[in-house]
Amino acid sequence: MEDPDQELVARWKAGDPGAFEELVRRHEGRVFRFLVRMLGDPAEAEDVAQETFLNLHRHGTRFRGEARFSTFVYRVAANGALNRRRGLGRMGARHRRLAERQAAGDDLPEGPRDPESAAAGAQLGRLVQGALVELPERLRLPLVLYDIEGLGYAEIARATGAPEGTVKSRIHRARKLLRERLAPVLARESGR
Repeated sequence: MEDPDQELVARWKAGDPGAFEELVRRHEGRVFRFLVRMLGDPAEAEDVAQETFLNLHRHGTRFRGEARFSTFVYRVAANGALNRRRGLGRMGARHRRLAERQAAGDDLPEGPRDPESAAAGAQLGRLVQGALVELPERLRLPLVLYDIEGLGYAEIARATGAPEGTVKSRIHRARKLLRERLAPVLARESGR
């Protein structure tokens, strides 16, 4: 498997600070979006993304190249998210503030939609994000990496340290749980 970051990683390991800056630019957007989905809070995601890249800067030259660099970045970010969630508790204060902001309409999607459609879309988005955040970590992480970030099973297995068959099983279980939790909402939406 060819790693598109291979040359930059080699330059960075050789002491080129510009190479690390380019690696950050390449991956910061995806890492941030991944962390928002893992943590449910953009402010927390921003903090953990910064911690991720600081950890990479401090310790990343130990990267052995056994997987793609992007897989390594996701693993560092996922570990940071798991550590942060442990610190926050299941329904920490930040999750309550996020729910309050969303209820107040601060996180409504932008775009020309009629108010009813915008409100319904925002409500559905909040419900999906809420159901996603409530999934156990071992199910949420592979689901987000596969369905949202587009990683393959083998990459997810390397990023999580779980066997590939376990990754597939966890994604299947996560989707099933989401469908069950969202079934009443989706039934109402299809009846409109």
